Amino acid sequence: MPYRWRRLGHDLRAGLVRVRQGSATAVNRSLEEVELLRLKFHLDAVEAQIKELYRAVGERAFQLIEREVDSIMNDKELIRLFEKIDQLSQEEGRIRFEMEQVRD
Repeated sequence: MPYRWRRLGHDLRAGLVRVRQGSATAVNRSLEEVELLRLKFHLDAVEAQIKELYRAVGERAFQLIEREVDSIMNDKELIRLFEKIDQLSQEEGRIRFEMEQVRD
């Protein structure tokens, strides 16, 4: 009879350990998903900024062509826009790397 009680107690403790482990796993997974969503929203914002900057570059280049400026690539505004695009592209790469780190 005492053996059955010990066995029952052991089984209950083992079951509680499994429940705790399962809930800890679920919490970790939900935190990963929240982090991935946060990074995805940030990535979408960066991609939208890059798209806007490319649009601004195109408009500026078109304005310069209409005025028949010989040296479009020496325009300070275009250079500034391309530098901003490069910075945002690097940030985009960093975010994608962070997303891969969270997934692994």
